[in-house]
Amino acid sequence: MLGLAVLVDATEVDARKVMVRPGKPRPPETKVPIDKSDGGKPLDSDFELELEPRPDDRPKPPLVEATATVWAQAGSRSWTGCSKVASEAGKQLFGYGEEINNFRDNHHWAIQAGECPNAPEVLTMAARAELLRRFDLPEALDDKTDLTLIESAMADSRARALAWIDAAQAEQRRRRDKRGLGLDYWRARALLSTNDIAGAERALLRALRESSIEGWKLRRLLALTKLYAGDLDGALEQANRTSIDAPQSDRLVSTYVLALVLDRAGDPAGAERHMKRALDMDGDGSQMRALESALPTHERLYLRAYSRTVRRDSAGALRLWDAYLARPQPEAPERRLAERHRAALEPLPSNLGGPPRASEGKAAEGGTIGGVVKTP
Repeated sequence: MLGLAVLVDATEVDARKVMVRPGKPRPPETKVPIDKSDGGKPLDSDFELELEPRPDDRPKPPLVEATATVWAQAGSRSWTGCSKVASEAGKQLFGYGEEINNFRDNHHWAIQAGECPNAPEVLTMAARAELLRRFDLPEALDDKTDLTLIESAMADSRARALAWIDAAQAEQRRRRDKRGLGLDYWRARALLSTNDIAGAERALLRALRESSIEGWKLRRLLALTKLYAGDLDGALEQANRTSIDAPQSDRLVSTYVLALVLDRAGDPAGAERHMKRALDMDGDGSQMRALESALPTHERLYLRAYSRTVRRDSAGALRLWDAYLARPQPEAPERRLAERHRAALEPLPSNLGGPPRASEGKAAEGGTIGGVVKTP
């Protein structure tokens, strides 16, 4: 056993002493003489020789430009890039409140919709961002203020949003995609802001049947469409339901809607109470601006005028009522109501003598001083 152990140890030591020999150097390249005129046969040294080119020295074929895909020819980006943008849009579509933004024409989602024209989520998000763009009315406007530029800009914006909504719905039909992205709701907002009351109501009723978005949001706009169509009972029903069903975080807009409905339904005290509460809670006016983005221009003027009336801002309210009455859209019942609101803001006839005002009529021909009637 001892001899075997010594033998094994010696073998291990010999194995450790084995040295790796360096490899042989690469032999030099042999240059084969080639005859160009004789099919590539070797030549004697007396003839002109030409070295055979190595594979690396052979000329490479020219690069051919890759053929653009159908999506690239249509102006869209790769599928991977658009899928990421669509995922981002899907997360934001229902995760943010409906607050007015300060986007310009070529905003972020408009660019994404141009690069990914076949992603329904991206198209819907572009329409949503477009419909919530800020188009402020001038502060000191009156019946002589020209609103043509604002109305033209809003019409172009609504046309872009409707085009994206149409494209998104067409793509969903092509894919047989049954997801509810709220497209009919956004279509209703676009149509209502362009004074297409009937079209907005049809879109909202479709959305209610499909339950594609929260019911209280749909009923809030449905109350306005019924109000503007003259259906006061339907407007009251929808406005009361949305004021109850809306979450606390988004109830201010529903309160504004209920105040407008009560005002035209003949409940001035209830309308003033709800409007005052909404104005007190809406410190920066952002919720009123969000509601205005869904209204046609003349109804925006009515909302502004009525809010100033409730605030007892007589000067501003009178200018806004004049601007509303100068519009061609209000019908006779709305005009009479606006005239009553305006008349309530005018100062009462003075009993301190002096020349009568034009609105005082025959009763102003005489005055009273200290309870004594004076006649001219």
